[in-house]
Amino acid sequence: MTKAFIGIVTVVIIACLGLPTLLLSSLLGSGSGACSLAASPTMSSSGQPADTGQWDTEQLAIATTIIEVGVTKGVDSWGQTIALAVAMQESRLQNLPHLGSRNNFDSLGPFQQRPSQGWGTPSQLADPAYQAGKFYDKLKTVPGWQTMPLTEAAQKVQLSAYPQAYTKWTSDAIALFDQHRTGESALDCSDMPFGNAEPALRNPDGTWPDESCSIHPDPTTGTGCITPRTLHLVQQATAAGFPKPGCYRVDDHGEHPKGRACDFMMTTRGEASGAQKAQGDAMAAWAVANADRLGIMYVIWFRMIWTPAQGWHTYNNPYGGNDPSGWHTNHIHLSVA
Repeated sequence: MTKAFIGIVTVVIIACLGLPTLLLSSLLGSGSGACSLAASPTMSSSGQPADTGQWDTEQLAIATTIIEVGVTKGVDSWGQTIALAVAMQESRLQNLPHLGSRNNFDSLGPFQQRPSQGWGTPSQLADPAYQAGKFYDKLKTVPGWQTMPLTEAAQKVQLSAYPQAYTKWTSDAIALFDQHRTGESALDCSDMPFGNAEPALRNPDGTWPDESCSIHPDPTTGTGCITPRTLHLVQQATAAGFPKPGCYRVDDHGEHPKGRACDFMMTTRGEASGAQKAQGDAMAAWAVANADRLGIMYVIWFRMIWTPAQGWHTYNNPYGGNDPSGWHTNHIHLSVA
């Protein structure tokens, strides 16, 4: 496979994961017919089509307002996702008036903000854009909110009596944000080679052979060792046009010291965004599509973890630091069997 072809495949894969069609055209030329426009089902964190019917037109309009206010406030995608989850929990994305005996004191609107607590006047709080702006203003005063778990960041703003209730809306908020980002249509790339990695060697009964950390040194780091199956993963990922990883690492947990895990950096400076984020999305999709071929046990990317049994779900960061590395927002982690 030539480098030129690898580059084209990579660009098309990235486009399929959400880059604007105009950018794709500028990179590939208007004559490219590799992908066609088709309806785009919103995907939940489990990898299954989300129930887009749970939100009506008015609720989706409020979600759009929340996202757009976040953009004007300079809040990144994680902050916008937090805001969506809060509004989902507090009001089900509705601009609620005072509900009398069913109200929590004098709470109003999509974020259930209270005039008596200084959020604004009742007339101001009747405007979802105003409420979203007030939410973001307070969120931005919370030190380190960018790397906090959703529930923790939401609670710092809301001071809810039921802070864990925000957690259950994480997948819905991510899915709705992604739907807004990709718009009403997306590129149908079902013919692209997501599933074309060369399979790793299996036993005759289909199981994975036991492999020791026998390749010395690890060619990605020049130290330690990796297993043959990890080397095969590195070769296939490189052939697909993704960044070269670092695999072996001395550690007291996980697969890195066993030579069975690799980190693929999307950026060396903080959280990935723009084309770097799109490339990470593309690689995550490629890894999931090829998990059975390559013996991938799990994928971690952008606060989410994928396993064959559970699909995509929230990553709880049990070992990493409270930074882009710990939350895997600057690199993709792949572990193999």
